[in-house]
Amino acid sequence: MALWRQQVCAMMRVRFLKLKHEGKFLRSILLLFGIFVLPMLMISILFKLWDIYSSWEITASSYFLPTVEKIQTKSTNLLIFNDTGSEIEDFITALKTQNIMPEMTLEENITSIPLHNGAIKISLENGSYQFTVMCSAEPINCFPMLMNILSNTFLRLLNSTARIRIWSEPFYNIQTPEVKTNIFSFCLGYMLLLAAGLPPHFAVSSMEDYKLQARAQLRLAGLFPSAYWCGQALVDVPLFWTL
Repeated sequence: MALWRQQVCAMMRVRFLKLKHEGKFLRSILLLFGIFVLPMLMISILFKLWDIYSSWEITASSYFLPTVEKIQTKSTNLLIFNDTGSEIEDFITALKTQNIMPEMTLEENITSIPLHNGAIKISLENGSYQFTVMCSAEPINCFPMLMNILSNTFLRLLNSTARIRIWSEPFYNIQTPEVKTNIFSFCLGYMLLLAAGLPPHFAVSSMEDYKLQARAQLRLAGLFPSAYWCGQALVDVPLFWTL
């Protein structure tokens, strides 16, 4: 066993040195590896870019004036109509903590007031507060934005520091389970092709030893056949699985 282990280690060293000095073998392996991996890398980059640019966060600053300065020329004040008959200072304060400047109005017909992207009407019926959100015809995603503002306002009124965020995905979502399953199947088949293409490259070296009768000479010198194959496998198998 000591001799066998010594022969295995010797074959490992010979195999490693042979791979190190055989530039043609390494170039062919790297070329095959690059041919198969480059498309996979491009698909991964495409998915990442699509995920970044296909959706964007909807923020209140795009629709309504912040407390300090105007972010966009098309943003307006958030119109608030108090129909409760009492003060709603807590509600207004909760709005201001979201960097929103509300504008109070006494006009009952809010829809007749121009130049506002959206409005919230607060009324009191049977001891319960009723909230009505209204949007202008031009702003996109105004209704979900107003619902998000109301939700975060309720969180502030409950002394919560949490914040609800919303995103818009106007394009086709490629992150659905069906698409992911199809892409995974494609990638798996693609990698199986790569795995099937690598072993012949490793077998070329053994065929050259056979043609040169190097293996026969080693056997005449006392090399165990199992030591020959195990020594090469201990180099080729880790390299194969690393690739």
